[in-house]
Amino acid sequence: MMNEYFNLIFKCFFFYFMIIFALRCMGKREIGELSIFDIVIYLVMSELLALSLTENSDSILKTLIPLITLSALQVIVAFLIMKFEGFRTLIDGKPVILIRNGLIDQQAMKKERYNIDDLMMQVRECSIGSIHEIAFGILETNGKLTLLKKNDCKVKYPFPLIQDGKLQREHLQMSGFDIHEIMHSMRQQGIADVADVFLCMATKSGFSFISKSSLAFSRTSTL
Repeated sequence: MMNEYFNLIFKCFFFYFMIIFALRCMGKREIGELSIFDIVIYLVMSELLALSLTENSDSILKTLIPLITLSALQVIVAFLIMKFEGFRTLIDGKPVILIRNGLIDQQAMKKERYNIDDLMMQVRECSIGSIHEIAFGILETNGKLTLLKKNDCKVKYPFPLIQDGKLQREHLQMSGFDIHEIMHSMRQQGIADVADVFLCMATKSGFSFISKSSLAFSRTSTL
């Protein structure tokens, strides 16, 4: 009987540190930033731990192998998400603008199955009295609603127009900016090609670029 208790204590210590090690290998992310894939991985890990604690002493290896496999899978998926935009969209989805310049996009809310009660609750939680005070309300991929007040918002559009050397054509179309205007501004700031741009945002004072070479903000060009 005592051996069973000692075995259970050993398993608790072993898998406690093993799961911490696995999570460190998978990278740091806040709980609110977890993707659906992250949540699935953590739930499966917790189930494996529960099964191991209730089974006999020869079950450690049976739990350890799936745990290592899941950790490796998470690292691989994280790499693919970082490298391939299409795969990132498939796993994490895309952020959606629900409020723009004080107007609610009702079609977007229906598509995301987001009701007005949830929307108004999060508006009030941000100490905002009226929808008309909001420049952009963005439903993030983790389900959180990000609200940018008109008085504090410094961007004309909240999503990148160029990201990691690629034109974001969907964002360009939704924002209404002219690609030729962006290219002209980019060349004025000494950047020859879109492929050299790490990030381009449209601010109220102009287009801001971060080049891949310097990874530093360049001067803004007046719109």
